[in-house]
Amino acid sequence: MFEKSGREFRQRRRKRGKRKKLPGWAIIPILGAVVLVSLGLSKMFGGNVDAVSFQVTEARRENVKESFNTSGTVVSGKSKIFYSPVNAPVKENRAKVGEPVKKGDKLIVFDTENLDRDNRNSQLNTLSAKYANQDAKEQSGRAKESMEKAKKQEKAMISELKSQIKKKESEIKKLKKTAQDAAGKDTENTGKITALQKKMADNLDSQSASRTKKENAERQLENVSDTAPDSEETKAQLIKEAEQAAEEVGRLEREYRTLEQELKRLGGGADGTGGEAGAASQALAQAKQELEALKSSLAQAENSRQTGADAGLTAAQLKNMKVSENIAQLAELTTEELLKKGKEGIKAEFDGIIADVKAPEGSDAVQGGELFTLVSNQDVGVELEVSAGDFEKLVPGEEAVITIGRHNYQGTLESVNKIALANEKGNPVIGAKVRIDNPDEDICIGVSAKVNMTVAEKEDVLCLPNEVINTASDGDFVYVIQDGIVKKKNIEVGITSTSMSEIVSGIKEGDQVVSEMSDSIKDGMKATAATVPDDGGTDMER
Repeated sequence: MFEKSGREFRQRRRKRGKRKKLPGWAIIPILGAVVLVSLGLSKMFGGNVDAVSFQVTEARRENVKESFNTSGTVVSGKSKIFYSPVNAPVKENRAKVGEPVKKGDKLIVFDTENLDRDNRNSQLNTLSAKYANQDAKEQSGRAKESMEKAKKQEKAMISELKSQIKKKESEIKKLKKTAQDAAGKDTENTGKITALQKKMADNLDSQSASRTKKENAERQLENVSDTAPDSEETKAQLIKEAEQAAEEVGRLEREYRTLEQELKRLGGGADGTGGEAGAASQALAQAKQELEALKSSLAQAENSRQTGADAGLTAAQLKNMKVSENIAQLAELTTEELLKKGKEGIKAEFDGIIADVKAPEGSDAVQGGELFTLVSNQDVGVELEVSAGDFEKLVPGEEAVITIGRHNYQGTLESVNKIALANEKGNPVIGAKVRIDNPDEDICIGVSAKVNMTVAEKEDVLCLPNEVINTASDGDFVYVIQDGIVKKKNIEVGITSTSMSEIVSGIKEGDQVVSEMSDSIKDGMKATAATVPDDGGTDMER
């Protein structure tokens, strides 16, 4: 239908090349009469009169308006499907297909007898979900608080151990200097005593290392689970390491006593420190042993902090609790708030026409199920399918006159698709929509509508009637009588109305254009002009 409208438009525009012609039965007598008259005149005036008289029209300036006509289907720009908010029987359904309704009209009335009981049950379920979530959050809060407190204690202990280590390192630095100063005062057996003191210090370092190894093995032995793979082999290995470390400590202690006796023999103090240097060395060794113990305690505390579990609720647990509470609240909404909605029924939200009804009166409406469909008869337009060849004529914003049945409306071209698609016949068409600016209650959705749009308009331009313009394969042309001679003029045609065409070039204002159509008109023939009257008289054509 739309393709046909566009084709008709193009055909009308080409009509300037298809001028009015008299039927064959009328042309032959006229031509005969013309020939007889010509012969008579020739005899009367001695054969000197050979010019033919043609009716002409003058090229003049006028206003011209080019229109585009097509047709389409009236559609609504606003449609809404109304769904049931409750599970309840439809007591009354006043929505009837095809009937107009006004905004606020009550169309559906529900039977809400059973909703009160459901409302009480849902309220209890909501309270239960809230209390369960509150209990879980409180227990999680207490556990988290306890964990945070333990973490703070661990942090404080780690900070204290680091402070003690720093102090002990400073103390060792001073003891080293003291031992060095004391060693300088001993002049007798200095080398041997120094060597013995170094051995004793190394011995003490080795003792500390062996004790640390023994403690680590024992600690690991305590943490081995009986259910762990190869637990027996692991325990045996750790017991062996602890025993070997203990034996090494015993050996080092015996070696240390031997070195102590040797130091006494060389003149060291009774306590085996070898005087001031010996005492300083012994204090230094003791300080180093204490430093290693502090470092071991720090490492254990840091490992314990890194592996500590978070007692708080996870993000997933919190989300799940929120979802469960929302579900309970929605259930309560279904029975409490939607009970209110059920009592209110369903009202039309805008003026329109009932397009479809899914829940007849007496049926059971299902929550979320369709009840009826309402389309607006105020937000309406016409959907078009225009031939792709007429795409250039569609400019959004153009005004249009829309005819629906016996009524005319003002409209505006609202949108034009950016792709041509094949219609049912396989021809490419462009989709477009014209908005009806002044809708009323007489508009019927889904019917055919005629659309007329002004695509071009010019004022005070040179024009000719469409019927005087000839069209050939190489373009448009007219016959002009100048100085008693017929001359063929090629012209460029601009915009075209149903009766007039703009002449862009080829002739000038006032030129006398032959208005008759006859195969006897030839370029260069002699002719006289008979002006066509302006009172609308019928033009005689040859």
